[in-house]
Amino acid sequence: AMLIANGRKIKSYSTAFLSELPIKYLLHQAQKDQLSYGGLFSPLLRLLATHFPQLSLVDDWMDDQVFGDTCRHQVDFKLSETFINDAFNCIETNPYKTGKVLKAMLSKNPTEIWPFAETFVKHVKCVLGEGVPRHIQELYREVWLRLNTVLPRCLWIMTINALLDINSVAKNVTITQENVLVDPLQVLRCDIRVFRCGPILKIILRILEASLAASRCQLSRHLLDKPLLEKSG
Repeated sequence: AMLIANGRKIKSYSTAFLSELPIKYLLHQAQKDQLSYGGLFSPLLRLLATHFPQLSLVDDWMDDQVFGDTCRHQVDFKLSETFINDAFNCIETNPYKTGKVLKAMLSKNPTEIWPFAETFVKHVKCVLGEGVPRHIQELYREVWLRLNTVLPRCLWIMTINALLDINSVAKNVTITQENVLVDPLQVLRCDIRVFRCGPILKIILRILEASLAASRCQLSRHLLDKPLLEKSG
């Protein structure tokens, strides 16, 4: 209110712009190289917890230690969109092939597999099939968590849209960052099979938890940016 009364403009960046910044990934890099960025890490972490609570969930940070940059045993397998598509197309008839591709993705750094994130996520409904082994579903979740360390907010929106329960009335519905900030429960507008698939349900619940935190933060920021001024006289 004081800023507005003094005629000062409050500058803010759009949600879409901020979602494209690898904030979490950069913070992890600062955490790993404390010798070079020791003075920056603590203030950055404090800012993250204040302004981006959805990126500082305890479960996320614990999983990041497991699924982050530290590579597992390297698998000599050259990934491509074609290989990934083929693997998911035969997920029920040849789960071994799918598992091989997923393990190859797990063996690489998150930034190396991020270019395949869109291809990977668009096949999430394939994982919901009744004939898909639980082991493959768990591997899928692990790869998703690995991707979640790079650009989590982009990944969440891709996942939400890929799992949308599209009916004949709303075939061209696309959920955006802004939609989720206004109504986080849109995350639950997903294929009913999600609620019968534990590993994918965990993904949805993680996105929902983060979306609720982001929505609360957005509301607080909105109240600060556009406070209600008392009418004088």
